[in-house]
Amino acid sequence: MQKFTYYLLIILMLFSFTAEAQFWDREFVGGLNQIDQNNKRQRKFDKYTLEENSIGTPYNHPDYLTGNVYKGNALWATNIAIRYNAVADEIEVKESLESKDEDARLLPKDPEIFVKIVNDIYVFIPFQGKIEDGGYFHVMFEGKKLDLYKKLKKRVIPGRKASSSFTQDVPTEFRDESQYFLVTKSGRFFQLPDEKSKKFDIFGANKEVVLEYVKKNNLDPEEEKDLLKIIQFYDGV
Repeated sequence: MQKFTYYLLIILMLFSFTAEAQFWDREFVGGLNQIDQNNKRQRKFDKYTLEENSIGTPYNHPDYLTGNVYKGNALWATNIAIRYNAVADEIEVKESLESKDEDARLLPKDPEIFVKIVNDIYVFIPFQGKIEDGGYFHVMFEGKKLDLYKKLKKRVIPGRKASSSFTQDVPTEFRDESQYFLVTKSGRFFQLPDEKSKKFDIFGANKEVVLEYVKKNNLDPEEEKDLLKIIQFYDGV
């Protein structure tokens, strides 16, 4: 985590005063070509993404948004179109917002590669050293002692066709069921419990201090904006 933070600071310093011209690094394009050749895209989720009347979206945002791609301390691509498919756990990129969706490519899953979509940073984290078991996380907060990561998850409720003229079609629905993790600077992940009453147990010896702060400021840990405030406070205790 410290390495990621260090690289990000360097990148922001190097490119904060550069023009907003778009470019694709040659190595970046080569990486996209390689994943196309060696790891053909699985399309088991496409039947959902193509439904126009679905409720919700399988993505972090229904439309592509402008963003940058980084690898280590290098800027790989800037001002390109990016979106995260939470159902397939894939990041899709295309050269511009005007490019056709069918021209989108998959970003290689690599812990050295991360993206910034508008102001949101997504990183890829292997699981027990295995790329194939890893996933993308939204970095919500980076503190002095710990970070807060969000795993954007979507529960897919498949639609169904009307069984008779007296019934209606039921569209496919995507429901957000995100998980939140406290991440230590050594890289250990601790998932926040889903139950509201148990969420504060993760704060250990500082539980009562955090509870007092929450009560004083009328915060609800079930609300993401309030949860972020709670974690920021805890990081400073």
